[in-house]
Amino acid sequence: MLPVALAVVAALLFAQGMVRLRQRGRADIAGWDRAALFGLGLAVTVAALVGPIDRLAETKYLSVHMLQHVLIGDLAPALMIVAVRGPLLVFLLPAQVLAPLARSARLRSVLSTVLQPRVAFGLWAANLAIWHVPYLYDLALRHDSLHYFEHACWVVAGLIVWTLLIDPGSHRRLTVGGRIALAAAMFAAGQVLTDVLVFSFHPLYPAYPGRTDQQLAGIAMMAEQLVTLGTLAFVLLRPRMRAARLVHA
Repeated sequence: MLPVALAVVAALLFAQGMVRLRQRGRADIAGWDRAALFGLGLAVTVAALVGPIDRLAETKYLSVHMLQHVLIGDLAPALMIVAVRGPLLVFLLPAQVLAPLARSARLRSVLSTVLQPRVAFGLWAANLAIWHVPYLYDLALRHDSLHYFEHACWVVAGLIVWTLLIDPGSHRRLTVGGRIALAAAMFAAGQVLTDVLVFSFHPLYPAYPGRTDQQLAGIAMMAEQLVTLGTLAFVLLRPRMRAARLVHA
């Protein structure tokens, strides 16, 4: 299974990065808490793409299909990017692989472009909108290759926006306020889809005829975004809230 194979490769890369850092005496930035977060992110991805969730998503429930998408496109990328923040990000790839990639002007140009906040949000929002067009949604269910491509789009779009939100390499492409604004824009875009799913009078997807299931799909997306984006906003705002309390104490 491709998702399992890719997860194993990712786990091995993370493990060798941790070992290299710990051998240099930097266990403080390569602790077991990082391994637990990265492992949880991989586990969420594999669980969403292999097994009961995938079967129910394809054959019975739109709500489970929505859950699958937000798990691989939001929760899993967030967990894994938090895990690799700091120097560990650089050590994910062996030096023999990283060096030629770092020298590639084309790769740097592509990354610089897609990690521009407007471009990143545009790609994420377009992915959200396009893959929920009923015709494409049902077409992907009927064609495995398109379905795999759809899943890849969710993962890549999630990694791009969460790289900006978490800033694992400390590139400061966005201020704290900018990161909160991006999170708010993502939540607003998700709410548009949620409202369509919850308040539509008729089922929108022929493969999933139940209106209640469609409403649950909208609620699933809203709940997941509240957890992930809400947690991010709390973490970003917590130092300022603490400082404000100290000023008024």
